[in-house]
Amino acid sequence: MKKKLMSILLGAAMCMSLLAGCGNGANNNQTAAADSSDSSAQTGEEQAAVPDAAGDTADAQEQAASGEKITLQFWNVFTGSDGDILREIVDNYNKTNTDNIEIQMDIMPNDQLQQKLPAAIATGTAPDFVLFGVENLAPYVSNDSLEDISDFWDVTGVDKSNFLENVLELSHVDGKLYGTPMQYNVSYLYWNKDLFEAAGLDPEKAPATLEELSEYAEKLTDSSKNQYGLALPTNVTYMQFLWANGGDADDPQTNANLLDSEENLETLTWLQDLMVNKKVSPENITGPEADTMLQAGQIAMYMSGPWQINGLREQGINFGIAPCVAGSAGAFSPAGGCSYVIPKGTEESHKLAAYKFMQYWLTDDILKEWSQRNGFPVWSKTLMEDPEIQNDEVLNSISKATEIGRSYNLGYSLASQIDNDVMIPMFEKVMTGAATPEDALKEASEAMDKVLAQ
Repeated sequence: MKKKLMSILLGAAMCMSLLAGCGNGANNNQTAAADSSDSSAQTGEEQAAVPDAAGDTADAQEQAASGEKITLQFWNVFTGSDGDILREIVDNYNKTNTDNIEIQMDIMPNDQLQQKLPAAIATGTAPDFVLFGVENLAPYVSNDSLEDISDFWDVTGVDKSNFLENVLELSHVDGKLYGTPMQYNVSYLYWNKDLFEAAGLDPEKAPATLEELSEYAEKLTDSSKNQYGLALPTNVTYMQFLWANGGDADDPQTNANLLDSEENLETLTWLQDLMVNKKVSPENITGPEADTMLQAGQIAMYMSGPWQINGLREQGINFGIAPCVAGSAGAFSPAGGCSYVIPKGTEESHKLAAYKFMQYWLTDDILKEWSQRNGFPVWSKTLMEDPEIQNDEVLNSISKATEIGRSYNLGYSLASQIDNDVMIPMFEKVMTGAATPEDALKEASEAMDKVLAQ
């Protein structure tokens, strides 16, 4: 099982690059009902053998109340400036909490964490809690590698009605809570106002449609200066483009293949023209390379998450933020975020201690600090009414962009395989000209059938 889990999660680590977690719940609900029915039929002797979860919780609470120090190991993937801010918040918690809890934080690149964590869970050496992207939840849950923390709200007394429901939903798999939300985001369209002005475009107006995006990108490209109108990294699934014209990839609820459509063909034809004929983006650019060029003022437009904001500020880039562009069906953006999760087998007292930190994180003071220092949208209803938040130009901009967030296979156990075996290869072939849009779409549709047939 460990080998299978590592394979699945290595795939998950590569997917949804523009994100940064509503699966087939019917079958799982039926299974849960069957389990419940079996449990109710147990004899008294059998029931006595079942571990007393309530007793374990009481023992753990008693241990916490005794004043015995609890040290928590905490892994996360925040390797940029956001990691420095997170470390400050954790250090402050260590200094101020009255529960005698100390958190020892270990930051590592996402691919490294996804290699280490499955093996650590399998061998009982996992950290007490982990922070990673919601797109990873379903693969871990499918391998029974995370604790069900649906009791979090009752145990901590945190009012979950104060948080946006669509954000909370990202941390659920098959109706159960497996993560406590830490942040929420969609992809935004960044634009360099100075490059716009130099190209004779209105520096205060971002493109609003696919046609305008193409038109602006062509005007803003000057290969002699190593300047490009738009950066579109490979190894990415661009669902926002497919959705904009009314297309889609699949339906997780019915396991239906939705790829083979005129809408998708139209979008892929537009994309190939943009990349191969108009050459508005550097060829075969990676995400990190695009980040660097954006912060160096060589990229005029780029779709990415709020983690770009601090870097652009530090480099003195005069930038704007807008929602992703619209097509014939409207504007959409893949929704994503990060959640605190607890690996399977974590000691009960440590699980409850991790709950304490998660409770601390969900206070308006901490959520406000995180949003203001990192540029992430707020998702606490009371915080949305805060005057400082309402008067923050950047946070207002990304809040508008957040309104078009849409789930792309979050909570679906086949999500990473669909991305790696179907979607990313399709987009790469179209964007590099390795195949015609018709051939790439046909091949991808056939590959999708194979994945969904599992």
